[in-house]
Amino acid sequence: MRLPRWIALGPLTAVLGAACSSSAPSAPTAPATPTADAAAPRSPGTPCEARPLTSGTKDFFREVSERSGIQKNNFIPSPTKPIPINDHSRLAAVDVDGDGWDDMVMHSLFPNAQAGIPFEHLVFRNKRDGTFEDISASSGLKDVQAGFLVFADVDNDGDEDCFAGLDIDLAGQTSQVLLNDGQGRFAARPKSGVEAVRYAANAVFADFDGDGKVDLFLGNGQSSFAARNTLLLGNGDGSFRDVTAERLPGLPSQPTNGLVACDYDDDGDLDVFVSTYGVSLLNGWNQLWENDGTGKFANVARTRGFHALATGNYFNAKTGNGRDPEPVSPDKIVGSNGFGIDCADVTGDGLPDVWLATISHADGADNNRLWSDPSQLLVNKGKGAPFENQFLDRGLPFNEGDIDAAIVDYDNDGRLDLSLTRTDKYEGGFVGPEQKGYFGLFRQGDDGKFTSVGLASGINDTAPGGKRGKAGQNLAWADFDHDGDADLLFGARDQGGGRANMLFENTLGHANTWIALQVRGDGKKVHTDAFGTKVTVKVGERTFVREKKSSRGTYGSIDGRTLIFGLGDAAACEGGKNTATIEIRWPDGTVDAYGSDAFALRTYVKARYGEKKLEAVAQ
Repeated sequence: MRLPRWIALGPLTAVLGAACSSSAPSAPTAPATPTADAAAPRSPGTPCEARPLTSGTKDFFREVSERSGIQKNNFIPSPTKPIPINDHSRLAAVDVDGDGWDDMVMHSLFPNAQAGIPFEHLVFRNKRDGTFEDISASSGLKDVQAGFLVFADVDNDGDEDCFAGLDIDLAGQTSQVLLNDGQGRFAARPKSGVEAVRYAANAVFADFDGDGKVDLFLGNGQSSFAARNTLLLGNGDGSFRDVTAERLPGLPSQPTNGLVACDYDDDGDLDVFVSTYGVSLLNGWNQLWENDGTGKFANVARTRGFHALATGNYFNAKTGNGRDPEPVSPDKIVGSNGFGIDCADVTGDGLPDVWLATISHADGADNNRLWSDPSQLLVNKGKGAPFENQFLDRGLPFNEGDIDAAIVDYDNDGRLDLSLTRTDKYEGGFVGPEQKGYFGLFRQGDDGKFTSVGLASGINDTAPGGKRGKAGQNLAWADFDHDGDADLLFGARDQGGGRANMLFENTLGHANTWIALQVRGDGKKVHTDAFGTKVTVKVGERTFVREKKSSRGTYGSIDGRTLIFGLGDAAACEGGKNTATIEIRWPDGTVDAYGSDAFALRTYVKARYGEKKLEAVAQ
């Protein structure tokens, strides 16, 4: 995250200094970096510059948490009495005020509503100068009693509304829908149809039945309750109707810890991956709900190899270190203690793969712990074939405490990378640094294998006793300053005495070639958020695919919804001219294609369904 390039160094220092605590020294301000980029929109035909691929080796993320202002009221600094902490760091990057820039929604780290400490939500408006303004109270979200918040335009009026999910029993409180007035102020929508849902732990929005109105798939139970999930179809006015019984046949009761929706079979509709928690219940098998295009689903997890791995723990020789098959019949294989999940085209073949975080106990104290599934990279083989777990073959390291999982091209080299938050609860049983609770970041090489760069990235503090980057929960990637790369919002788990969330500035990705695309529906044929829109950028023989998602992971983490395409060393600029093309496949199947003369590189553009044009927007 670079600060806006139109601010001179002197005023910039003053702006950031004002955001810092007067009792602590300000972090040093990096000198301005000369750049050819401009804040104004770059029109099609703007000459481009061929750039050699830049890959950072150390400290390519820089913490800007305090000076940005996003730590204000994150925690109670000095509680007067011990508080039963609920480890609450759920967060989202979302444009609450409709200005085209991602704001932040996060949660106090000291809530435990069942112990008399109400939930509290924090909302920070992006001021577009590298700092954020606390608008929690005026937003109407601060005192909503909910375990998590997810956002979508549920009434097709052009702004982001909110579903507030309650994951516990709390007297007088239910899940609810809150409508946005367009300025980032939310008010409850009475009788929205979600009030009867119990134990809502995560959610994904999408137009599952193709009627131009956004629907809601709820994952219920989190890690504490065996509950059936819920499918709610949207009426287009902020209300929903429950169609679970007729549209999710054979739905089991399991704790759902993570959800993500993507078109895994490339048939034009969104399917739902469900990460379940607890191998002691229904073997811990995950669910994959395949959409028939009308919003009717079938659970195909077993036929697609997503329900459970036939192998066990990567770190225990009794399982062949994850290579040997489990010695039981196929209907008894042990699944996972699942957490965060994401899907995207990691392998570059146009089909979304799955990145799943689990906690797999390496001690093997009993069969369930020995054979419970570790984290997985499930490669989509297409044509109805089962997913193939390539975690070990691609060089990824085992960790017992993986929590939230996200896929991102952080360095814009054109290859998607992998990231994980990790708890440090289990690290005492391991010696290697990769098995400690550090934030995990894995860079994909041109051979498809991954190199662990988390310890060198600048996110983790690896000095003796250093804890920054450890004990993470939710995470969100978003380009908070519109410089063309993904910055990191890190949800920090409290470790006693309060701990604020953190923001890390990406100092690397913007140096490489990129294009950023924002897509919106017309609110009629395509819902305004246009979730499920598939965008393909082509440069010569290379293709780069992104799909717009509403949320992912555990407890509904929300990444920035701008689709950023790092083009790396692809020959996207030759002789000063753009050679890339863009194809947009909208949720209703309409395809818009744009030649290289329709946009400039290294800029933000937006497309709206039905308009058949790309518009350059200010950065």
